[in-house]
Amino acid sequence: MEKHGTSFGNAIGNGVMPILASVDWARYLYRLISEGIIRLTFGVLIKFFLSLAVLIYGVFVIIAGIKIERIVFYIGRIRWITYVLVMTTPIVYNVIKFDFQTCLAILLFFPLYWWVIEIFDRITPEPRVYQESS
Repeated sequence: MEKHGTSFGNAIGNGVMPILASVDWARYLYRLISEGIIRLTFGVLIKFFLSLAVLIYGVFVIIAGIKIERIVFYIGRIRWITYVLVMTTPIVYNVIKFDFQTCLAILLFFPLYWWVIEIFDRITPEPRVYQESS
């Protein structure tokens, strides 16, 4: 867990995960279209857009980490990236319908998710690696 934030190197590594996930989503959608399983509809275009947005997010995290920008300490944390991937993957793979209610649920659930992770970080013991390096 990232009890004390994230390092630049860790943030750059965390930026790779959204890139790989978004490429897989686009590959999956393209395969479904090319095999005739689904048609290119507005909903499928939205899913391609989600894939592109997550790809851009991952690239931005990596570039911010390389340029050593302070924002990477926040947007490059694994809890942000995990939340984006966990909430978007079921939408792309047609497990959850993408509509206003889903978007609202994703936005409203984020603070709960954030605070559960924060409380977990505070009640778990400090890793020895952090104790030895202090």
